[in-house]
Amino acid sequence: MESQIEITEFTDPYCTWCWGSEPVLRHALEAYGDQISLRFVMGGLVEDRTTFYDPANGIGGEQWEQQIATHWLEASRRHGMPVDMARYERVLGMPSTYPANIAYEAAKLQDLNLADRYLRRLREAAAIEGLAIHEPEVLADLAAEMRLDRERFKRDFSGPAVDAFAADRAICAKYGVHGFPAFLVRIGEREQLLPGYRGFAQFTGLIDLLAGGPVPRQRPAFRDEVVLGFVNKYGSAATREVAEVFEVADDAADEALQRLTTAGLLECVQVETGRLYHAVRGEGFCDTATGVCG
Repeated sequence: MESQIEITEFTDPYCTWCWGSEPVLRHALEAYGDQISLRFVMGGLVEDRTTFYDPANGIGGEQWEQQIATHWLEASRRHGMPVDMARYERVLGMPSTYPANIAYEAAKLQDLNLADRYLRRLREAAAIEGLAIHEPEVLADLAAEMRLDRERFKRDFSGPAVDAFAADRAICAKYGVHGFPAFLVRIGEREQLLPGYRGFAQFTGLIDLLAGGPVPRQRPAFRDEVVLGFVNKYGSAATREVAEVFEVADDAADEALQRLTTAGLLECVQVETGRLYHAVRGEGFCDTATGVCG
């Protein structure tokens, strides 16, 4: 295939169905390898919670927190990515999702690869740890954790990142994107928008259509050492992500991940609706995003 596959996700760090789309996007990245690239456009899900209204999901008004909690829990049970509702009090109190969007833009001004890892970290911080990712100091702490320059991040967060977020929202408007996630798939001069959560088969079907024929993809062997390499590559992975990428049942994926955890090669975080596994940053481990080893 002469042209690169480009997938653009229109997203928001707080969006639960964007969190639920992580397994499918990782599946696409692993299946197509060097043939594919992924970028993110920040959409800003909630400018002001006091005026936000989502009739499709029954969210808005005085019962905001209970409505959001119900929506996130139901979504987690459907898309399979873990959510810890016991820690969600600080998340539910957020007045706007815009700061988290602007934070991604600030990270991107420093390093695109680290910014994409930072976005994933924001999603985990909200869904698993219940961190208030609308608070500037929390955002700066997480940026520093990703080896981004904290002081520059704070300056950019209050300056050029705001303009970059406005530019991203203009791109959303150009494509008529009002809900998240949405995906723009482009190959050469041909492109098509996929609104809403989508399964892997819908992406592969559209990619083949835009390419004018079947595009080769690879399937990793489902062996413990390959699963370990996958988790180490990304730094963390949920059971559902391993099941999706290796095309196995969730139970089989979790058994492999538990074996690696018992061997001391992974760390497991158990929450209400599932498990998230982290790479063990011991001797011989190198983070490909941050360049930090050991």
